[in-house]
Amino acid sequence: MNIIRLAGIISLAISISFAQSRPVGAEESLPEVGKDPTLEDLFTLYQPYLGNFKPYEPIYLLIATNPKKSKLQFSFRYQLLNPAGPIVKENPWARGLHFAYTQTSFWDLGSDSAPFEDTSYKPEFFHITDNLSWRPFWLEGLFLQSGLLHESNGRAEDASRTTNTFYLKPIAILYNQNTGLGLQFVPKVWFYVRNSKAHNNDLPDYRGYFELEIKAGKADRLVTTTALRWAKEGGSLQIDLNYPVHGAISENLQIYLHFQYVNALAESLLNYRDRTEALRLGIEVVAVFETGV
Repeated sequence: MNIIRLAGIISLAISISFAQSRPVGAEESLPEVGKDPTLEDLFTLYQPYLGNFKPYEPIYLLIATNPKKSKLQFSFRYQLLNPAGPIVKENPWARGLHFAYTQTSFWDLGSDSAPFEDTSYKPEFFHITDNLSWRPFWLEGLFLQSGLLHESNGRAEDASRTTNTFYLKPIAILYNQNTGLGLQFVPKVWFYVRNSKAHNNDLPDYRGYFELEIKAGKADRLVTTTALRWAKEGGSLQIDLNYPVHGAISENLQIYLHFQYVNALAESLLNYRDRTEALRLGIEVVAVFETGV
């Protein structure tokens, strides 16, 4: 059953996150005259909003050196308003309104039945600005994202965990077009809204209120992401590295090796008071759909 669930999750994530993107105008959504339409052409013809789906958080399957601490995640975002519609044309800021969903499962692959020990379901609404024009000249990009995130593990009674946070995070990007090297800083602050008093009232002591993410690397080469979080009960660290290996396999299927080291409190909601230390290795999968293929 777990293998079937895994296949379904990865298939859904790939299909949704990277659906064929086409302009919203009806005429441009029509298949090219004299050419047999692809399945994506026909889907887009009747569902032009498919182009509003985009990737969000990383999509991966990671196997830990201790298989009991393995991890699975998929994620997508959806642009709520038609980017070619009258509301966005009259109010360009509305282009940044999104719904997103991320699901993170902590998978015990060391047990006979390979159960999911805990899963975090994270729907959210957020707004992200266009690249701010008043950024310093040496910044390639400066964006501001704010949102309301719900997180729950979907369990009942004593195992139930739930929290809500309102967050704010600026995204600053430095990029050299000649070398392809980039550097990104993302400080994030949040406060808790209706955090469960019955089951995880002291979660802020372990999750804290602030995180700093630093990402560095070269386009289509090795990229490293370091996330540091501070809380009353101690700090947390997560380091992710990914490297593309798809060139040797296929130009249309993008596969990245993904390495993750975590030493953190409250990585999962169920055992948020425990510190998790794990070394994980796996893959990120990204499918590319091209017109006419």
